[in-house]
Amino acid sequence: MRRAADALTGLRALCGLVLPFHPSLVVLLVGVVTDWLDGPLARRAGATAKGARSDLEADSLLTLGAAIAAVRRGAPRVALFAPIARYALTPARAADEVRWDRITGVAQMLVLGGALARLPVAALSIPVTAARCAALLARLDRSR
Repeated sequence: MRRAADALTGLRALCGLVLPFHPSLVVLLVGVVTDWLDGPLARRAGATAKGARSDLEADSLLTLGAAIAAVRRGAPRVALFAPIARYALTPARAADEVRWDRITGVAQMLVLGGALARLPVAALSIPVTAARCAALLARLDRSR
């Protein structure tokens, strides 16, 4: 089961690498589904620190790839701010997730997915990005 979880995490990272060059809602959805599936598999097999870190990095890579793809499809460039800020503000580590961090991450992916689907979500980019950045700053503050 651990190999299956690792393979799903790797597939999610690959989706994040493909998205900037091939903006596609299908590629984003494959990445999101792998995120839903790999966690339960990893927990059944016995989660490891390496697996948790890989999961966090694959999530971040998928989000950054989706943001670049969304901007290429016409989303405001502000959509890039939170995914890039994650690397500047939060060290690459498997930190405890807080509810606000999870909620803003999901909202961010919904806006990016909507942009990839060419839905009129541009007006949501600024408030969702601001909320996501606030959640990242809260994580930074907690790590002290």
